Amino acid sequence: MAKGKRFYKKNTNAPAGQDAPEQNAAAGGENVNKKYEGKPNGGQGGKPGQGTAGKPGGKPPRKFRKNNWDGNKEHNAGGKDADRESNAARGNRPEGKGDAPANRGGNRPGNRPFRARFENRKPQMAGRLLVAYYSWSGVTEKAAQKIASVAKGNTYRILPVKAYPSMYGLCVAKAGMEKASGARPELKGSLPDCSRYEKIAIGFPIWWFSCPNIIHSFLEKVNLEGKKVYPFCTSKTSGPKSSADAIRSTVPKADVKDCLDANKLDSMTDEDIKKWLEM
Repeated sequence: MAKGKRFYKKNTNAPAGQDAPEQNAAAGGENVNKKYEGKPNGGQGGKPGQGTAGKPGGKPPRKFRKNNWDGNKEHNAGGKDADRESNAARGNRPEGKGDAPANRGGNRPGNRPFRARFENRKPQMAGRLLVAYYSWSGVTEKAAQKIASVAKGNTYRILPVKAYPSMYGLCVAKAGMEKASGARPELKGSLPDCSRYEKIAIGFPIWWFSCPNIIHSFLEKVNLEGKKVYPFCTSKTSGPKSSADAIRSTVPKADVKDCLDANKLDSMTDEDIKKWLEM
């Protein structure tokens, strides 16, 4: 069969007194098939029950229910009003748009009354311990996480807006200039609400035999009046030195304890850490 060509079977069942389909079409007549005459869609050249007037072999037109767009607005509007009134009568939803349901599920027995999603939610309880720390190389951060894990406290990392150099020599030089000038590096991000905590642990590396000046920036920004402060530090060989006294001078109204050498945390048990935190 050649591609693109279609072949149709001629209708030779023309009724008596009528010519072949080609002759009927030329004469303006209708193509009638006696075989299906008297049956649904009979005489239209299609199969029983499947023909459409004027279109042999087609399907009957589909019937659609009229809606608001077909001009049956009154019927649909009445149906919506009836449904709204019915729901209001059952207690599912009060009449009127935008009103929240007074009783979800209706007035059926055993159903709980509807309540707002976040109603009666308890406020977050204040924690007992906040572990705030600055870590340059990650050693102090590891110690802070261990203390917070044992004491079930929250952690807060102190970050400067302008980070310290990653090279140790340059970092020590910058820290020395800050100590000599009494600079207070600007802090990055929002500060914690220390009023929610009973105790504050402050962690830092030892720079120039004391805590870095960024620790003083943090202590001057938060209110630690009447709080118990537990300093802890990491160092290579120097140890805490005068870091606790430096913190006491910055927050004189806080109860600052002696500084813990966090290099010894590996040899301390959980009970030793809790004893240091007076827990």
